[in-house]
Amino acid sequence: MDLYEVQKANPEIFQQFSMKDTLFLYYSCPQRDRIMQLYAKHSQFTFTLSGERLFSHGNQTLVSDSRKGMLIKRTAFLQELPPDYEGWDVLVFYLKDDYLRSIFDEFRPHLKLNDLPEADPSMMCTFAINAQTRNCYNSIIPYFGRDKKMPDSILEGKFKELLFNIFSHPKNKQILSYIMQIIDGYPTPIWEVMEANYMYDLKLIDFANISNRSLSTFKRDFKQYYKMSPGKWITERRLKKAKSLLETTSKSISEIVFESGFNNASHFSRVFKEKFQISPSLAQKV
Repeated sequence: MDLYEVQKANPEIFQQFSMKDTLFLYYSCPQRDRIMQLYAKHSQFTFTLSGERLFSHGNQTLVSDSRKGMLIKRTAFLQELPPDYEGWDVLVFYLKDDYLRSIFDEFRPHLKLNDLPEADPSMMCTFAINAQTRNCYNSIIPYFGRDKKMPDSILEGKFKELLFNIFSHPKNKQILSYIMQIIDGYPTPIWEVMEANYMYDLKLIDFANISNRSLSTFKRDFKQYYKMSPGKWITERRLKKAKSLLETTSKSISEIVFESGFNNASHFSRVFKEKFQISPSLAQKV
């Protein structure tokens, strides 16, 4: 599910306003399913006001709560309800790369950019917030639901102050490293996008969005690197993961189907048997 487009299309659920290609959201999470598979095609800064949610990508699981902020990069991920099914009130800001670049260029003279760590390859990370940061994002909440539109300059000033407090916090150097990657303008390698996301049930356009490429450019770059079509590679990579899970874990076949990126157990069983000449259930017993 393209979370950005779903939220943008439902302002009655997700209170929102836009400014310079930046989408601001304020809502109580309507999630009912225990686990939802989602993906973000823009960098997502999240501030929990109350409650919590669990976010997972690969082997990484983070809790989004009011003690810290969270950055979700362009990626697919799982969003899970906590054990007590607690509600979740949250502010979310989607930032496109061009806007991040322009803001960072403005902030650059005032930030300490020496001795930054290598950019963390993890697709999600938490970041430190303090009382000043909280004051900044809480000051934006009253602007949601207003009948009278505010000048962009007022909102942008508040938002820039919020971002500057995040970027200048001494414990948030990993955020600066990530922004520097965007500033450098290097496209995310195709292999990096695919290895991080093949196990999610995504369409080709979703992979293209995550890689920040058009669909035609994505297909061209993919074939240039892998020497085969995206569809064939994705199926083979998912089957490889499924076979490993069958042989090394005690998970049920339905769990393995989900974790490998297949959305249909009968389809999975058919292509698995075609590939390995053995059914998934028998492979699990070997």
